[in-house]
Amino acid sequence: MTPATDAGEFAALAAKRWFYYTREGATVANLEALRRAIRRNERAELAFLLVASAEWSTRYKFLALAYCRRTWCHHLVLDFLAVRPSLTFANQAIYGIGAGILFSLTNLANSLGMDTIWGEATASSASFYEKVLQIRPVKDLFIIDRETMQRIQNYHQEKLKSALRKS
Repeated sequence: MTPATDAGEFAALAAKRWFYYTREGATVANLEALRRAIRRNERAELAFLLVASAEWSTRYKFLALAYCRRTWCHHLVLDFLAVRPSLTFANQAIYGIGAGILFSLTNLANSLGMDTIWGEATASSASFYEKVLQIRPVKDLFIIDRETMQRIQNYHQEKLKSALRKS
């Protein structure tokens, strides 16, 4: 599979799982709802979607989505990460959406006191996870521990500071 076909397939699979978890009453729509559900049941398994959207986009509002679950033992599972292929703005390619999603997930995990994020890579996504997570090799399973989460957060904060200095 190519990244483009992966993205389409993952979006469809995420929708299918989302509907299943919704029927079971195990979805949350925002961070506060996730916190409340955990307070009600500390062993709750809950699903949520993290969506990257762009108001400036006239053609596609949704740039990426991550289908995630909070496990009964308080880990975060990244089931699907799909980025719209060939994103452009003003005829310039847009990069970093997937890395930004991972950065957001590390912030979420940190705010909830989670020590582990794990997920499954495909043959076409393994190199992406190796690059962003700086873990080699990434096979079909990757684990983002507390140290890796901190490294991702530091990298993105430095990148943001650098971009602000240039502007």
